[in-house]
Amino acid sequence: MNLPEGLNIEVTDSQYQMLYDVIMMAYELDVPEQKGWDMQTYDNMVDNVCNARTTYLSETVKGI
Repeated sequence: MNLPEGLNIEVTDSQYQMLYDVIMMAYELDVPEQKGWDMQTYDNMVDNVCNARTTYLSETVKGI
C-alpha cells in the first residue's frame, strides 16, 4: 500500500498548548472562512492536533 506523505513536528508541552489555543481561536474567529480555506481540511487538522500523542523529543527541538 502506498501511503501519502505528511509532516511530523516536535513541540514541547507548552508549545503544543499555544498551538492548540491559536488553532481554536482561529476557529472561533472564523479565520478559515475569511481566508477561503477548505473547512473540511481545517476540521481535519483540528482533529489531528486534538489527537496528538506524547512522545520523547529529539535533541533538535527548540525551547526545551
